[in-house]
Amino acid sequence: MKKISTTCLAEIAIMATLALALDFLQGGLFKGVFVNGGSIGFAMLPILVLTYRRGFIPGLISAFILSFLQMLGGIYAIADSWYMVLLQIMLDYIVAYPLVAFAGIFFKAFKNSTTQNNKIKYLWLGTIVGGLLKLLSHYLAGVIFWSSSTPEGFVGGAYLYSLVYNGGFMIPNIILCGLALTLMFIKAPQLFEIQDRKEKISNE
Repeated sequence: MKKISTTCLAEIAIMATLALALDFLQGGLFKGVFVNGGSIGFAMLPILVLTYRRGFIPGLISAFILSFLQMLGGIYAIADSWYMVLLQIMLDYIVAYPLVAFAGIFFKAFKNSTTQNNKIKYLWLGTIVGGLLKLLSHYLAGVIFWSSSTPEGFVGGAYLYSLVYNGGFMIPNIILCGLALTLMFIKAPQLFEIQDRKEKISNE
């Protein structure tokens, strides 16, 4: 296992903090819009940038730190038994953002690509995969725990309503973060590279 450098640890902490700030900001902006939670914005972006810059493990660690910091701000659980509360916390808090780091499955392909278009393709693929996995986590929580919020007579019941509700903020999030990553890569590709040559050697 590769040793994680001090610089990498600092980036992990910075990106988790930045993602938390963005999450709080967009949560405030969309308060009341998504009555059962959810918001639209760029909270996934720091995790994605770190994942494409450093790889899956640093991105995953940063996302878990973000989840922990979110829980310190308060947990809203409606399950009626301790094990179901634990499952709800897992789906809505603990694993939701870490799933975004699975964009890292395209990390090597991104790094090894020799053309800008190919790199952008892998940025989008990772954003879509990570975003859809996060959507899946929220969707399952919606079906299991928030079915009572389904409007009466809604065609498709809780299964379709959860998809519509959670997709209502996650699909825009995927698109916004994909566009932001693309723009960042075109304008400042160095953000996705490790600049310190000594650190590059130590991580190889």
